[in-house]
Amino acid sequence: MNKIFYIILLFPFISIAQSDVKPKIECDLITDYERAKEFTLKYLNTMPADKYSYKPTPEILSFREEALHLAGVNYRYAAMITGGYDAANLDEIFKRPELQTKEEVIAWVDKSYDVMINQIKTEDNLDENTYYYRWNCSKNCLARKGFEHQSHHRGKWAIYLRLVGEVPPGEQLIWKDEDSNTPRDISREEWQMTPNYKKYKRIIDIN
Repeated sequence: MNKIFYIILLFPFISIAQSDVKPKIECDLITDYERAKEFTLKYLNTMPADKYSYKPTPEILSFREEALHLAGVNYRYAAMITGGYDAANLDEIFKRPELQTKEEVIAWVDKSYDVMINQIKTEDNLDENTYYYRWNCSKNCLARKGFEHQSHHRGKWAIYLRLVGEVPPGEQLIWKDEDSNTPRDISREEWQMTPNYKKYKRIIDIN
């Protein structure tokens, strides 16, 4: 009984404290792309240079081609956000002599994220409409589709790495490396007393 009374008394203060705390997790496009860039480069650095031509099966892209595809589409989406369209042929990109080594591929992928991030930063109105190929959509939507695309391809690389005997980088859904030691806003015990935790626990128990 005393324990229940204590929880009832404490709960309003936890709710108030939460509402006054500025969120430490930034979920905006720029921050997410910066984190994604960092995560992608970890994957590219983990794959040994002599395995960049590796294909799990003959009919799919090699690891190098996967990386160039991801970067090529980053550039393409950045171009579409401006209202233009970059029709660069990905097969042609795969054959470029300056994009054959591990170091060259990593540098090109790195730059593709910088181009996309800069495009988002410099756009005056991301809610403005443009075209996704032949479909009308906002520039914000285009940037988010680009984010979805790079996440899809990077996720595939975990299998490539496992099949050559390497361990993929651990998930990085929240923090960039520089923020990874950021103190939590509340303790685990306080979290377990919030409505969010109760909903989470209920969903887990039901399923």
